[in-house]
Amino acid sequence: MSDELSREVRLREGGGTGLVELVSGEVDRIGSQGRRSDATLAWIAWNEVNGDVERAHTTGVYVGEPRRGARDPELTVYVDSAAYLTDFSANREIYLARLETAGLRFSRISFRRSKGRRETVVPPRRRGRALAEPPELDATERCEVVELCADLPEALRDSVSRAMSASYRAQKREHS
Repeated sequence: MSDELSREVRLREGGGTGLVELVSGEVDRIGSQGRRSDATLAWIAWNEVNGDVERAHTTGVYVGEPRRGARDPELTVYVDSAAYLTDFSANREIYLARLETAGLRFSRISFRRSKGRRETVVPPRRRGRALAEPPELDATERCEVVELCADLPEALRDSVSRAMSASYRAQKREHS
């Protein structure tokens, strides 16, 4: 018992754990979980910026490394049914724009069917810090979106114009 007591006294007299040890331990811990924290942030953002349907049918997300030539990482979203896989894939530009409004930029988003049962619980929306609805576009901005999308194929025109509008609205919110 006296060895234990004298060791505690030496620790207290020596100041305990030094700041360097504390900081380096924390840096090591964060570094080892870097990819996991990216996925956690993406999961939280996905659930905040999307609606009840997306939250109910998303089983998880994965943040992958950027492809050659891309600066931003890729996001893979796992869904629980083939029907929602198709629906979500059709709106990928909108989801990218929504995530960007939350501060997360991805070079690409893909959707995959989840093979297992859903084990994660959808986190509730944060209270108190909900994202404010971005301001509507004025007539000039709406005309600009229409003009920029006019040369696109019909199949892409609607989803790209919605994504561009969401992006413009997010920029207006940031600058107001």
